[in-house]
Amino acid sequence: MMENKSNGHNSNDSLMTTVSRTVSDIWNTVQSRVYIPPLKSNRPVPSLYIRCGQSHYCYPLLGDRYVIGRSSKNCDIVIRSPIVSQIHCVVERDEKNPRQFVIRDLNSTNGVYYGGKRCDCISLYHNDVVTLGPPELAEGIEIRFDKGLSWWVYLLRYGVFTTGFGLLLGLGFISWEWSKYQVYPIPDHVGGQTVVYANDGKTLLAPRIDSPHRELESLSEFGWIPKALIASEDSRFYWHFGVDPIGIVRAFLVNREGEIRQGASTITQQLARSIYPAVGRENSFARKWREMMVALKLEALYSKDTILKTYLNRVYLGFNLYGFEDAAHFYFNKPAKELTINEAATLVAILPAPNAYNPVQNYDAAISLRNRVISRMLSLGMISKEEAAEARRSRIEISPQAREAFSQVIAPYYYSHVFREMRQLLGEDLTKEGDFIIETGLNPKIQKLAEESLREHLATNGKQNNFSQGAMVTLNSKTGEIVAMVGGKDFQESQFNRATQAQRQPGSTFKVFAYTAALEKGIPPTKVYSCAPLRWRGFLYRACERVGGAVNMEIALAQSENAVALRVAQDVGLDAVVATAHKMGIQSPLQAVPGLVLGQSEVNVLEITGAYTPFANNGIWSRPHAIKVIRDGRDCEDFQNYKTCRVVYQFNENGDEQKQVIKPQIAQTMHRMLQKVITSGTGGAARLGYDEAGKTGTTNKGVDLWFIGYLPKNNLITGIWLGNDDNKPTHSSSKQAAILWGKFMKKTL
Repeated sequence: MMENKSNGHNSNDSLMTTVSRTVSDIWNTVQSRVYIPPLKSNRPVPSLYIRCGQSHYCYPLLGDRYVIGRSSKNCDIVIRSPIVSQIHCVVERDEKNPRQFVIRDLNSTNGVYYGGKRCDCISLYHNDVVTLGPPELAEGIEIRFDKGLSWWVYLLRYGVFTTGFGLLLGLGFISWEWSKYQVYPIPDHVGGQTVVYANDGKTLLAPRIDSPHRELESLSEFGWIPKALIASEDSRFYWHFGVDPIGIVRAFLVNREGEIRQGASTITQQLARSIYPAVGRENSFARKWREMMVALKLEALYSKDTILKTYLNRVYLGFNLYGFEDAAHFYFNKPAKELTINEAATLVAILPAPNAYNPVQNYDAAISLRNRVISRMLSLGMISKEEAAEARRSRIEISPQAREAFSQVIAPYYYSHVFREMRQLLGEDLTKEGDFIIETGLNPKIQKLAEESLREHLATNGKQNNFSQGAMVTLNSKTGEIVAMVGGKDFQESQFNRATQAQRQPGSTFKVFAYTAALEKGIPPTKVYSCAPLRWRGFLYRACERVGGAVNMEIALAQSENAVALRVAQDVGLDAVVATAHKMGIQSPLQAVPGLVLGQSEVNVLEITGAYTPFANNGIWSRPHAIKVIRDGRDCEDFQNYKTCRVVYQFNENGDEQKQVIKPQIAQTMHRMLQKVITSGTGGAARLGYDEAGKTGTTNKGVDLWFIGYLPKNNLITGIWLGNDDNKPTHSSSKQAAILWGKFMKKTL
């Protein structure tokens, strides 16, 4: 009588084996009741894989019965081993289920073992292993049964089980995480204004706005805003369950090269991190996970309309504005339901950066972003072509109170740059939540002097020298803090920041990287180079303009001689010049061509000014930065003292943000050479008598006029650019930039 299957198992059988056998029993039962056509010739068949010592054999089971033993006369499968009886066992099809094979002991001496136990009869399942004789015997014979399953059967049998088991584990984990967060009732908290302090810890760059917070009771009271918001931020809002898989995949594909150009947060996720402190504010995967959990729970407990209404009432829109009703009154002096499509799209458009892209501070950016929202509304069928055209052709008319509030902003170019930098540090999602406290390196007195100096110089010297614009950046050469920043003549006239957004050819100010590379290679500053014309890579460069014959590197740099700078670059190699510029802080793309040495590749004022800091600071470069510390306004021990608020970000002086990029000896040598630029070279107009050092730069036809200089004892380094937005030639040279630098630095002293 056949022994029950469980008798051949011990209590240590794995859960996987038990479940697998149960599934197989069910599968075999189904198969026994269903007609299945004969096997194809190329179809896998059941087989026995036998290991005897070091030998391995395979026997396809094409028949119904196979006797295994040592006797070649009576056995179908012969195993030459003293462990095996003359007739040991038989493998045969099960009478009740022809698709099932069993192995039966035929009164052998050493028996048949499965799972360490001797068995009389065992049903064989795929990959079952039995031994002829006790498994502890070294000479034991091992038999493995292979059922010959097709790939789709493997997938069906094990894939479904694995997937189901994984889903169960996943659901269990999500349920556990789900229980951690309470989302009922919706909190009443409305955040505070993101405030920006100067380096004195007292001066605010923008005024606080104390306006009453208004919340609306129904979506209909928001007019066009809900449609504009969904079109811009979350077009599948009424489709997804709080997390948008399609949006995540799209964002991954768009951002796969490392640059974060598109987010994947839904309106529900944005609401989750905005009003629930448990989500946290750090820029991490853990925070993102908590945000998703809270969003899923919100969707389970609240209707879509409730979630959308709460978002519209609570979202941060700059200054101390939370909710679109507050923003509508502030910007347009009317309730949200009375806003036109143009006005509603404008408010939605500034969501990513309300302190930088609002129509008062950056009208052109606001128009561009508004038009993008209008186009999305049109493509989704929310408005007609006629309505879209009318909205695009409308001006954004801002209320007097909004203009008055923004006119009180100190250092508007600097203030706007703070929020651009913040988005780089924390990401766009966290930045637009608001309720942060930012400490910057701005020195209000130096900032005011910089604005006045540039404005006066453009007024007195601009017209006669044919330049109409300029930019100035002053850094602390030891810390990299931006002490002052002026991005143009008049912020109200143009919000384009020429200190950070304009890419300009730096002219001869770029030569310092070739000379630094030469010093690093061991070439002394006293080495003499020819001043004769030079042909390099098919281009003929003129001879020295201010000296003749031959001249050493010190004099060549002071007199800004192109021929010598090119010969120095030939000695060190253009790749070395590029590498030196990059490690000293130039992030803009650079082409390894001869013209690079003379300032052919474009940079911006901030990065090249920062690249001069190692000369003033013994070879240590610090990342130019406006933000020193960002604190969470929602996490404070004492609300009257913002220093007790939790730090979200702090400039790291010991990390990659500050590092030794050139040796101190090389920095000191370059410093002495740059001093001679002022004492006996092209930078004489900047001379003050305070051991100042710097470099001039003029591009072809005087399109760009530069001077970058520093006062080592005062830890101040200032970069200046003068020119025209349309690249028209000026009627001057870098002397004008040097004059402005000298006047400004003298005032700061």
